[in-house]
Amino acid sequence: MLRMITFATVAALWLSIPLRGQESGVADDHPVYVGTQVCTGCHFGADAGHQFSLWRTHPHSLAYASLWNEDSKKIARLSGIPEEPQEAAMCLGCHATAWDTEDWERDDTFRFEDGVQCERCHGPGSEYAHAEIMTDSVKAKANGLQTPTEHDCMMCHKVKGSHVAVLGTPDFDVEAAMERLAHPIPRRGGTPVDPRSRPAGAGGGDLPAFTGTMACAECHAGPQMGYQFSRWRMSPHARAFAALATPASYELAREAGVRGNPQEAEQCLACHAPGTDEPAHRLLAGFDPTEGVQCESCHGAGSAYSAEAIMRDPAAAMQNGLKAVSEETCLGCHGDAHGKPFDYQSALEKIAHPTRLERTALGPRYKTPLNLALSPDGEELYVACEASSSVIIIDAVSRRVTGEIEVGRQATDVVFSPDGRRAFVSNRLDDTVSVIDVEARAVVDTLAVGDEPHGVMLDAEGRLLYVLNTASDCVSVFDAQTLEELRRLPASRAPWALARSPDGALIAATNTLSRFVPFRETSVSEVTLIDAARGRVIDRIDVPHANLCMGIDWHPDGSFALITLDRTKNLVPMTRLLQGWTITNGLGIIWREGRVDQVLLDEPDRCFADPTDVAISPDGRWAFATSSGTDRVAAVEVEKLVSLIEGASDYEREHVLPNHLGKPTEFVAAHIPTGRSPRGVVFTSDSRTAFVANAFDDSVTVIDVGSLSVENTIDLGGSKEIDLVRRGERLFHSADVTFHRQFSCHTCHPDGHVDGITYDIEPDGIGISPVDNRTLRGIFDTAPFKWEGTNPSLERQCGPRLAVFFTRIDPFEPDELAALTEYIRTIPRPPNRYRPLGGELTAAQRRGRAAFMRTRTNDGRLIPPQQRCVTCHFPPLYTDREVHDVGTKMPMDRDAEFDVPHLSNIYDSAPYLHNGISETLEEIWTRYNPYDQHGVTNDMTKDQLNDLIEYIKTL
Repeated sequence: MLRMITFATVAALWLSIPLRGQESGVADDHPVYVGTQVCTGCHFGADAGHQFSLWRTHPHSLAYASLWNEDSKKIARLSGIPEEPQEAAMCLGCHATAWDTEDWERDDTFRFEDGVQCERCHGPGSEYAHAEIMTDSVKAKANGLQTPTEHDCMMCHKVKGSHVAVLGTPDFDVEAAMERLAHPIPRRGGTPVDPRSRPAGAGGGDLPAFTGTMACAECHAGPQMGYQFSRWRMSPHARAFAALATPASYELAREAGVRGNPQEAEQCLACHAPGTDEPAHRLLAGFDPTEGVQCESCHGAGSAYSAEAIMRDPAAAMQNGLKAVSEETCLGCHGDAHGKPFDYQSALEKIAHPTRLERTALGPRYKTPLNLALSPDGEELYVACEASSSVIIIDAVSRRVTGEIEVGRQATDVVFSPDGRRAFVSNRLDDTVSVIDVEARAVVDTLAVGDEPHGVMLDAEGRLLYVLNTASDCVSVFDAQTLEELRRLPASRAPWALARSPDGALIAATNTLSRFVPFRETSVSEVTLIDAARGRVIDRIDVPHANLCMGIDWHPDGSFALITLDRTKNLVPMTRLLQGWTITNGLGIIWREGRVDQVLLDEPDRCFADPTDVAISPDGRWAFATSSGTDRVAAVEVEKLVSLIEGASDYEREHVLPNHLGKPTEFVAAHIPTGRSPRGVVFTSDSRTAFVANAFDDSVTVIDVGSLSVENTIDLGGSKEIDLVRRGERLFHSADVTFHRQFSCHTCHPDGHVDGITYDIEPDGIGISPVDNRTLRGIFDTAPFKWEGTNPSLERQCGPRLAVFFTRIDPFEPDELAALTEYIRTIPRPPNRYRPLGGELTAAQRRGRAAFMRTRTNDGRLIPPQQRCVTCHFPPLYTDREVHDVGTKMPMDRDAEFDVPHLSNIYDSAPYLHNGISETLEEIWTRYNPYDQHGVTNDMTKDQLNDLIEYIKTL
């Protein structure tokens, strides 16, 4: 006999589990999320207006599951999200309830897989989800029940560029949407159901018991299992029970002779909620009849075969009750389903759920070589490739690719141990270093390091391994034998590359970002000197008026090192671009005793944009510097360069040589063309050959040093199809679009991020409204753009306006602009280093979150909504995409209202505020919020403000 699913049945099934907060006592102060299943206890059935079923058939309930498909992956890519959408905070922020909570904030009845649930709009329900409270609206609100507004809906439904690009322009009418999801208040009266009266099935007997779909989902989810659970959730099978509440089902039931509610009719439940006819002992606690046609409806009760060890053995699974699905299985319900025709083969294709995904190409697969290293014996060249996350091996003699080793994500730099037995590769996106056994050509260990590691180097004896952590401004020091991290040394801002002195005593590190300097002062960068044997910082050498110090190498006599650098004259209005004075590019000479000289590699009509790496030949004669913006190598005669510097007066060395566009002709012997965007360069030990990694050609240029010409080019095997994103990436890194090829987009936005500099752009007046450079990581959905919010799209931001005020040359052609903006949209945002998705907050971060969400001051005053942090910075973008006056207008500013920046990875984009005047997050509220316009913070103690900062870093 079929058991009818009544109000009491569902309530008994779901409401007997005690709330975690009630058990621990935490919920008295901190309500927790209980999940839609608990809400179902009262909001179910005809007497409740079929509220549960209305939700189950609404896209909200499918929001999490929908993240599995290809459209979602495309949207994620356009949003700069490198993770799986179902594992990305930015996606889950709108597609799942309680996505940012800790484990203790969710009761055992809560499931992320249920998408946008009741509590997403009404707030965590542990305190109000009781019949005696919910029947009293005053009590319910007092216990946390929230009433959503249209503004709440728009927090997620505001148009996002990434979604429009894939799904088209949405037709979203918020009033109509709220009307569609309206769910009438349940009828009053009757006896409230005891939420602890659930009889739990325990299995037993000779027959296996039904575990429920959620038990299956524990294994059958995610890409490794073909997203089987999500495929099921998106299918009509999952909504089979809920569909019985629709007017169409009532009509079909009436035609079939069923009176009353179809969800209580045995005839309907037999196919729409299989399993309900089973005795209670065969329905385990996790079995939910409202889930419709579940896995076990076709594959049989799973208690005996659902264990992973059994399911991995097909024969054992069959022996323990796993049923093979056949046409007869389906015909049991579909053979005569209200007169509808049934095609088994087409139906099977619709519900197919493979255990493995077919490998689908999301686009061409490129290599993007960045840096390279020669083995100590000179026989092999290792090339670190960012896009393929691999190291490609080249036979240095035959110039052929002989192998490829998969490492961590975004392989960046590589170095060999002195004995050549191991190689170390930094993986920027993974925050790791891969340890490679050279003979085995395999990764044998992985080291956890700091944020976004770049340069790697060992001391001369191979005892210590140094790793530059670009985003955490430090140097990890490892015992190279035990692979134990010994310490972390402080560096300057964004340490980049390392070079060891010929005598092995020193290791020098460049830093790409300027130190913090007083407002509207020129940049000062640093070369950090480390005692190689002791692993200690011993000096910090100033490089004045410079930034983006990247490549470095020592002269073989050890008297100096060369570095590449930019001299960004951000205090000079952009009008000086025509004179070659906005950004100049050159070399720094770091003398061993600490003196620094600078020379340019730019010439009056031929600039050397984005100098990226430099290598000095072992014989000391040549220095090769790469220009990633102009696709060439400058061959510098070292003796002439040194002679020029030593022959100049102190005044000339300080004021003339660093700015003289005519001097490079005295020491640059040749410009050697390469592939697109040359990066790393290395000489062979005999000084006869140099190898250059070409990032966007997936190639290595081989240069004959004797003739200063290209000998040949080694193809690394990347895709030859250039898609829109790759073309845009090339344009972004090319200086072809600027007058005299002085700089590229990458110059101000290295790696799509920030250069840490404030600029004077003259359309608002000379010297007026200086603006801080903002990151491009993950910005596509945060329109409008510019600090004043005047550009509604990336096309507007990067179109003719760019040519008028920045590049002073013809603007991008329409097809070029389309490619460039497509690339910018895909620039990835790294995972947050302060809190992985679902990670537990520290005590300080937890207190900081309370401060971020607070509605009252320390003394109990109500904080106006417009002055609460979360009002303008609500998740998941942490911006309302509007302009506001937060009291930061200063004498040089034209406007008082500024665009709300997103807070994602805000810890990594100093300085702050529209003009970059705030060096730290703390200063935003301690120095530049005197009247509480930028949030109410003046009542906070120092500890409270510190806690708030710690939480903001987790966003």
